[in-house]
Amino acid sequence: ADGHGGRQASQYCRDHLLDYWVEQAADDPCSESLLKASEASCERVHREIKGFTTAGSTITIVALNLVRGELSVANLGDSEAWLVPRGAGAPIRLTEDHRLDSSEPERARVLAMGGLIAH
Repeated sequence: ADGHGGRQASQYCRDHLLDYWVEQAADDPCSESLLKASEASCERVHREIKGFTTAGSTITIVALNLVRGELSVANLGDSEAWLVPRGAGAPIRLTEDHRLDSSEPERARVLAMGGLIAH
């Protein structure tokens, strides 16, 4: 977790997000379940953080299930995940930043929620 506007949000994520994520996954290790757990646990942490600080945080969650051969990746904000192959081969970007200056989907999401974007 990477804090914006102070450490409170990133520290709260550090202390609670993994526990919430495991709880939400409910012992279902499939990628679909883990991605749903990522969304639910991040929403929960966001609601809780809003109660005590205006600071924010970016975060990336990566889970590798070797048995199922699945890699689950979820990110918020400008936190990134890359897959770096062993030996030869270029790194593969696994996430897209949620930045207003470089992501049309993020701009559209903010505007759809009634937000304003100042340049």
